[in-house]
Amino acid sequence: MRMSSTFVGALLLVILIQAKGQPGFISIDCGGEAGANYTEPSLHINYVSDENFIKTGVRGTIASEEISTHTQQQLWRLRSFPKGKTNCYKINITRGSNYLIRTVFLYGNYDGRNMSPQFDLHLGANLWDTVTIRNASITQSNEIIHVPLLDFIQICLVNTGNGTPFITAIELRTLTNDTYVAKSGSLELYNYLRCDLGSNRGYRYRADDYDRFWFTCDFKEVWTQLSASISNDSFFDNDYYPGATIMSTAVTPANDNAPLVIRWEPEDETDEFYVYMHFMELQWLTENQTRQFNITRNGELWLPNYSPQYRAVNTVYDLSGISGKEIKFTLERTENSTLPPIINAIEIYKVKQFNQSDTFQGDGLP
Repeated sequence: MRMSSTFVGALLLVILIQAKGQPGFISIDCGGEAGANYTEPSLHINYVSDENFIKTGVRGTIASEEISTHTQQQLWRLRSFPKGKTNCYKINITRGSNYLIRTVFLYGNYDGRNMSPQFDLHLGANLWDTVTIRNASITQSNEIIHVPLLDFIQICLVNTGNGTPFITAIELRTLTNDTYVAKSGSLELYNYLRCDLGSNRGYRYRADDYDRFWFTCDFKEVWTQLSASISNDSFFDNDYYPGATIMSTAVTPANDNAPLVIRWEPEDETDEFYVYMHFMELQWLTENQTRQFNITRNGELWLPNYSPQYRAVNTVYDLSGISGKEIKFTLERTENSTLPPIINAIEIYKVKQFNQSDTFQGDGLP
């Protein structure tokens, strides 16, 4: 396979773009007091009450002992829906724009029953996911990147007979329209695999201007962590813009001669995935040092002779998805390289097809 500096075949792009400032945020405190409009100090994010987005439901507050451990105030309240099978939020947006849509759930024993529910989450008329509360004290979320066809979206909670549906927060973040583009469908964050590699903690806004959640991820490989002090001024243009904090760490194989492998086994081999790899060289290489590696995708050469740029973000991705019993990316040093491969961050999304109309006539529409 042959490639130019920006293509693998006709599909692979290596893109250098710059963030264009903070995107538009919509942050809704579900169950917040009427008229609530505040900035959460630890996040510097402004939240508003959900009163203008839904007519139904019951406001609730998590147990006092849970409030003492969850210091962010948008997590203290929630809205539950003991009545009606389907209750929907209606949120006005800009049709055709690219949005990261996130729903947040913290049960926190708000009802004093210690009975974690299970219910369905819909985006309009389409099933997005089944929400299963596994731990009353742990916040969990769902994320999808979606381009709405209407000038509003509906987030719907559907009672499936396994406990009362509830929701803690809804967050929308505007992304640029030429990022995270699938051939068809929307992109659902897969198993919390948006990974700040080499880091020992997670981040969101303001480390990330788009307020993406970055997690520590364990691919069960033996890696060495790398880090450097960098600033946002170091970056070349990159629309994916992971941010200096995310890019200041990386991993490399513990054995310099071993490949760096990222792999996972999908639950369904027909599931289609889009992968975004973020690279930045953290070391100033001397004249006799070279870092160059090949990237293979399920055994096929995907990007040959790749060298990350010093203090410049490169985002590598494919314009087509990948599927299989196992998904495996291998970064292996070339014969000319004196240094092993590195990678700073990776995002993994699963394609979600929404085939129904965007409109769901639920109980809770304003």
